[in-house]
Amino acid sequence: MNRLRVILVLQLLFFLGWAGYLLSSRDSGSQEFYLETAPVDPRDILSGTYVALNYAISRPSVGDCSASAAYGPVYVKLEYKGKTAQVPAGTVQVYEATDCRRNPPQEPGWAAGSLQYSWGGNAVKYGIEKFFLNENDPRKDARSGSVLAKVKIGSGRKLVLLDLVNKI
Repeated sequence: MNRLRVILVLQLLFFLGWAGYLLSSRDSGSQEFYLETAPVDPRDILSGTYVALNYAISRPSVGDCSASAAYGPVYVKLEYKGKTAQVPAGTVQVYEATDCRRNPPQEPGWAAGSLQYSWGGNAVKYGIEKFFLNENDPRKDARSGSVLAKVKIGSGRKLVLLDLVNKI
């Protein structure tokens, strides 16, 4: 009986630690910003209701992400270049991909991704291409360009998808 309790306590501690790690990685001190999206395919029987997202930053044609680049890990510089969008909370700045490198630069603002072959050419995947929603959420039927992704750069320079915001 004691052995069973120890095993149960260890499992509980493991899952509490895991939850703490996931919650703290979302709360990193990095800046939040918005990305333009092009959602497709809003439902999968096995995965549930989600919005599959494509991003303008997924096809950077600068630096080491050119059409002839080799596949693998890359770092994409995300900067505000004057583009804005209207959301219910007001006007927000939309960030764009301005550079791409194979080796991680030291300055902030670089997001880690993986250059892969995709329909229509090379694309950078960031791990934020799906956003799961409640079955009754009206955003599950979002159409191309009707939402912005609110993201931040988390630990390991990986992008963290915080929310989808409807454009006005």
